Amino acid sequence: MKKLLLSFVVLSAVAVTAQVGINTDQPRGTLDAAYVNPQEAPAGTKWADPTTPQGLHFPNVSTAQRSKFEGMSEGMMIYNTDKKCLEVYLGVESGTPQWECIPNVGNKSSQSVSVSPAGFDGSFTGDPLVDASVSFKITNNGFSTISELDFSDAVRVGSERIRVDGSEYKSVSLKGRESKTLTYTLSGIPQAGQLTANFSKLGLSAEQQIMVGKGNASLQNQEQYIVSFAHDGTTIQGNIDNASNQISLKIPYTNGKGSYKAVKITRPTDEGQDGDINKITLSIPPGNFAMQGELTATLKVEGDGSYQVRQMAAGESYDIVTYDIDINGSRSKVIIKGIGGIPDKKFNEKTNGAYRHRFVYLPVTVTGADGYNKTWLNYNLGAEYAKVGANFKPQQQLFGRAAHDDDKTHGSLYQWQRASDGHEFMNQLPTDKKAPNWKNAGDSAEKFITSNDGNWVANGERARGLDLELWRSGKDNNPCPSGYHVPTIEEWKELLNAVGSNNKMWSQNKLPNLAAAGYRSYYNGLLIYNGSLGRYWSSSAGNSSRGAHYMYFSSDSSGTSANYYRGHGRGVRCIKDNN
Repeated sequence: MKKLLLSFVVLSAVAVTAQVGINTDQPRGTLDAAYVNPQEAPAGTKWADPTTPQGLHFPNVSTAQRSKFEGMSEGMMIYNTDKKCLEVYLGVESGTPQWECIPNVGNKSSQSVSVSPAGFDGSFTGDPLVDASVSFKITNNGFSTISELDFSDAVRVGSERIRVDGSEYKSVSLKGRESKTLTYTLSGIPQAGQLTANFSKLGLSAEQQIMVGKGNASLQNQEQYIVSFAHDGTTIQGNIDNASNQISLKIPYTNGKGSYKAVKITRPTDEGQDGDINKITLSIPPGNFAMQGELTATLKVEGDGSYQVRQMAAGESYDIVTYDIDINGSRSKVIIKGIGGIPDKKFNEKTNGAYRHRFVYLPVTVTGADGYNKTWLNYNLGAEYAKVGANFKPQQQLFGRAAHDDDKTHGSLYQWQRASDGHEFMNQLPTDKKAPNWKNAGDSAEKFITSNDGNWVANGERARGLDLELWRSGKDNNPCPSGYHVPTIEEWKELLNAVGSNNKMWSQNKLPNLAAAGYRSYYNGLLIYNGSLGRYWSSSAGNSSRGAHYMYFSSDSSGTSANYYRGHGRGVRCIKDNN
């Protein structure tokens, strides 16, 4: 919850430079205002009259009026004529736009305790409510225990047909810095339209709304992959069951409004391993659409409770079962696929006389903010866990420190725009002989090329046009499997936004096995910062003749940068074409 503390006095008259001053020509901030002393005001003007009010008049808006607002920016302020307070917009929380009063500095309770919406639960379609509730989170912002606060009657719902039960909250105590979520049971038959729940007690206030009626949203299609692999004596039997191998998947949506009833669809499977056939039921519990979010669908195998996925070679796949979901006219297609994995681009090619690229990857769907829904590979190129052999774990999913500390997730480190010629492997010896051109490393093939200027190609600083697009989809040096490419810097930025800012890439839980693999120095080929820094190439050239764009993260921050020497060895993670 965001805490607000504001103090200001704003007057009329304007003096504009790079900043805005009101009644002052020396503003000390973006906006600065000064009091007009009546004794110093020009005689005969209203400002010479000390009874003339001075201050800023915010728009007077009722709760009903501002509930119709769209496209608000965080920090927008109004005067709420119903609550008799200045309100600030704090963004969307639990799917609901959040407006909060500026704390009442004269009310001790409102200083030490705060309240925020925590969402509705249940289905509000207009039918009698079953297992319905509304929740608010109470937080003790102080360090001392607060005892026996009565919040049993704090919540009112704007419909006389709805009953609220908060009897269990007659005596609420909170330790210093402690939070509790209070859930109020709702019963009755709601009317169609907007339903508002108001929390008001001891100077605390918060509200949240939900649309009553059959809701809808823009649902996204989803694919879920189950690996079942067979190659050169190595097998992995894919299985779907109702225990450790049960499938639960997320269906992202945007533009949500209203409620929906439970979804239950049963479909027969295609033929699996050894002719196995079964029926699998997809279920989505009833609920309410937020502005954007995810539906959770769970699959249950009928019959004997288990389905054996057909074993396949790398590159093969089939549709196990398909569901056409229809929620009040909002549609989504969910496909469960069996897959033998996605083979490395050079899976069947020899490097220095040996099959050194026997890597098999899996597609993973990443969802996030603003309806983000993209398919990536589940490992860095060259990750040991993706290599067919003793350490082969194609379905491993590690995040955060677990991924950073396990060098089997780290993978190969590529020089920018260089093809998979063996130079990318961790143990490759360095050479200072530059490649003759971007597409041919010549005598330096399979070796990590060092330099003093940061380029691994002779005269690489002169590259222009198509010579700087060789890692794009379908281009000569693209090291990714068919149908995938090295992400552009824009695609990395989209993922960063989906995951969150600051250091969220370090601890993210959306794209598995994204490890802090460090990098190899262009100057001497040494591996540095492995386990503490993540550095991933994009396919986008930088602003300098020796630089390229990349995505970075550490325990402190994450973001993108434009000018990193192309001769550095860095991780590569592939994204699907035409996502």
